[in-house]
Amino acid sequence: MLQENIVIGKIVKIDGLNITIEITREQDIRKILLQWNSKDYLVSIHKYVFAFLPNNRKIIARITKVFDKELFKADNIYDKEHPKYLIEASLTAIYDDFTKKLDTGINTFPIIGTDVFVLDNIIYKQLLTVTSDYKLEIGESFIDESLKVTANPDILFGKHLGVFGNTGTGKSCTVASIIQGLKRRLYDKDGKRITVKPQVIIFDANNEYKQAFENPEFKVKYISKDEIKLPHSALSMSEYISFFDAAAGVQAPVLVEAIESLKGKKDFFDLDNLSQKIEDIVVEKGNGNGFNTAQWRGWVSTMINRINRVTANLQLQDIINTEENIVDDILDSVDEITIIEADFDRKELDILIFIFSKLLYQRAVQDDGEKNIVVVFEEAHRYINEDDAEDYSLGNYYIERLAREGRKFSLSLIISSQRPSELSKTVLSQCNSFIIHRITNKNDLDFVSKVVRADNSELLKVIPGLERQYAITTGEAFSYSDIVKIATADPVTDSQDPEVVTNWLIEEEQIVEEVAVTKPIIKKKKK
Repeated sequence: MLQENIVIGKIVKIDGLNITIEITREQDIRKILLQWNSKDYLVSIHKYVFAFLPNNRKIIARITKVFDKELFKADNIYDKEHPKYLIEASLTAIYDDFTKKLDTGINTFPIIGTDVFVLDNIIYKQLLTVTSDYKLEIGESFIDESLKVTANPDILFGKHLGVFGNTGTGKSCTVASIIQGLKRRLYDKDGKRITVKPQVIIFDANNEYKQAFENPEFKVKYISKDEIKLPHSALSMSEYISFFDAAAGVQAPVLVEAIESLKGKKDFFDLDNLSQKIEDIVVEKGNGNGFNTAQWRGWVSTMINRINRVTANLQLQDIINTEENIVDDILDSVDEITIIEADFDRKELDILIFIFSKLLYQRAVQDDGEKNIVVVFEEAHRYINEDDAEDYSLGNYYIERLAREGRKFSLSLIISSQRPSELSKTVLSQCNSFIIHRITNKNDLDFVSKVVRADNSELLKVIPGLERQYAITTGEAFSYSDIVKIATADPVTDSQDPEVVTNWLIEEEQIVEEVAVTKPIIKKKKK
């Protein structure tokens, strides 16, 4: 962007927060007809212009349309001296040169005929820079790569963040870049880089993040599937009833009696013994109280089947049928990044995430906010679902509680998903900031439209066409909603697009062998 005020036209229409500008420098406006995101043009779609208000402050507008007002008229060779190009722009903020402050509230408007200028670097930098004690560099302006976009890290990590986008648009690399930025791009208000020791837990649903934190910058702990330990004894009795879907009439009382008997004076009991304990209770109840054992067995049979399906899942058993608790191990460790391998089936994820969230919430309350913890839920739509009717579904109660109350205990969430419309509305309503990559699904776009500020609604039209690594940043952590090129993660996550054809290629020797094997045998006819 330029450092000087260049007049491009004048205001000819004001309609609420929208203005129409008639171009007076046709030689400049011709450049607008090319691709909007090119970096060389003075004016183009989604770039900024400004005009002076009567009080000499500057009102800033984002360009939303550029068109030829004579598009549908016949050529007139005698009328070439009059301006023919128009710009539509949306008013977004007011800048005061005296106080050097930017105000996104607009209650003063320009007048018809006011000159319009290309926005200079000084003011544009104010749009992109947060006014906070600390600043985290997120990326670069899509208009001017020399200008860095910053976020308030206290809000970005202290409150909840949503990262959305289709597969392959760079969501996981964005999350990795932001976390890496804590060591590389975190500054105080004087621009001095500062050193921090974060505590971040990543639920890695696709085994992508290990590669991104292989360098020695962070102290990283990787927890494989086999090392995950989340005791089922953390469940309350009502949660056991939900987990095994025990019916209220007979099944729930029998289940409660069996669990209480197995527990005795201890909190833990072996799940492998639960079916047999229920059988013992059924036999006992079938002796002399009006209903025989066969009837009691019939009443509890469906619940027994569900219990047996759980105990037959050896991987799940190894994780939850234990007294060990990895949540305590994680929070008591000196590791800055903990990556949990979470590539499980949907049914397994449901119970694991529920127990993990409950234990984490209880520990956060117990510690009373002593530690600032950030939890990344990758592919969150798989287990933080608005309408989940799967077997063993325990729901989102504790994740929603973390979202609602976690900030009181210094615990915040990063919710990453390719299907935001399917996520729990309770969780998303608690997110204060969003980074939105390319989205093409209509339901997801409808959801995103509700989180982008009304005065930046034109940005919604860009979302389906965003390039990889580009995103819309919006919300409390950012000074302004805009298109940003996210800082490149280094190393990147292991989330490259599959090389299908490369994997299908065969060597020449293989081709010869396959032809030899498949060549048909032709028999000679008898004479």
